[in-house]
Amino acid sequence: MWNDIVDLRDFYASTLGQVAGHQIGDRIRMMWPNVAGMRMLGLGFATPYLQPFRNEAERVVAIMPASQGVIPWPEDGPGLVTVAEETELPLPDRSIDRLLLVHALESAEPVRVLMRELWRVLADGGRLLMVV
Repeated sequence: MWNDIVDLRDFYASTLGQVAGHQIGDRIRMMWPNVAGMRMLGLGFATPYLQPFRNEAERVVAIMPASQGVIPWPEDGPGLVTVAEETELPLPDRSIDRLLLVHALESAEPVRVLMRELWRVLADGGRLLMVV
């Protein structure tokens, strides 16, 4: 069962959520210090962590699972988020260089099917980072 999008949004707006978000965001940046020219995808509730990469990467998009719900992102421009089944991503094979999975693995069923789909869209030499 997926976490509800409103609950996730409210958590990240809280003091605890902001502290956790900063700590996790710093770790993500340490692992991916340079994404210039790369295509990034956030799956689950990854938008709080994708924002810092928007001006650096070639493209940054988010997919929120249909069972979780969706909220607009970013707030300051054209939408870069869509809703889809996490096991049927609307992306070509090997199209993503950096894939950030946040609040997704713990809710996915079956996990094996999700992992195959992530492998399908991940480019050769691409990287997958999971936050659970």
